Amino acid sequence: MKKINLFIISLIFFSFSIFFLKDYFFWVSEKEINNFIEEKYIEPSIGKNENLLLNETVLNNESDKIKISLKSAYNIEYIYIPKNFEKLITDYTYVFKVFLNNKWIISKIENLKVEFYKSKNDVRWKMKNHSVKLFWIESMKKDELTAVWIHEFWHYVDLYFLKKWIYTDLSDYFYNISWDWVKILKAWQKQKDFVSGYAMTNKYEDFAESFAYFVLHNEDFLSKSSKSDILRKKYDFFIRYLFRNWEFVWTDFSVNNEILDYYRDITKINFSLKKFLEFLKK
Repeated sequence: MKKINLFIISLIFFSFSIFFLKDYFFWVSEKEINNFIEEKYIEPSIGKNENLLLNETVLNNESDKIKISLKSAYNIEYIYIPKNFEKLITDYTYVFKVFLNNKWIISKIENLKVEFYKSKNDVRWKMKNHSVKLFWIESMKKDELTAVWIHEFWHYVDLYFLKKWIYTDLSDYFYNISWDWVKILKAWQKQKDFVSGYAMTNKYEDFAESFAYFVLHNEDFLSKSSKSDILRKKYDFFIRYLFRNWEFVWTDFSVNNEILDYYRDITKINFSLKKFLEFLKK
């Protein structure tokens, strides 16, 4: 009997030791975690890579980059490739400055690079290592580019504002609503529980698409969430953890009042860029 009790006590002690010491033996740096997450992103394709014009030698040449820092306490840089591209897209840059200088947005930025590429790539954007790269700018209307940017900016917020801790990751509160793993949905999830078809591809895109929908089409998001408890939890997440003063709540920048049952891609929904910029300047 004593041997059994001793065995049980030893087993309990061993289990507690593993629990408390696991972060010492299996700890990984924040950089490693970020790299792991970034590799999981699935970037939407805009066509074949047959017209890829990027040259790594050129991209790594500092002489072909123009860096402009916003006048704020935050480190934000705009980079143009090629260097004369800045003069061609001043109106696009203006939109980004208005968005990033907004008091609710800039508070979520520590170190950010926004890179504008004239060349075409096989994707519209990429995000890694504090840098958002936007390709083939002139092929997109300013409202679509803005929506693409907001979607991608959320990946930045996810990685660098909602930081990863040893026991807690605020992003997991959102992920756990619909996902068991990166691409594995929980049981009983339905199309109405997601803001778009693209949001259903993996948990990171669910997060980014929902963020873009919250910021650009908040009234639509709120209306749809009344028909889905799961979607309502996602909507409430942004108020609880990102916009506690209810910024963007009940805003409507749409160009029509029709709410469709299904959107393939939030960045493709039309909205009034003029109304959106006027709101950000307040």
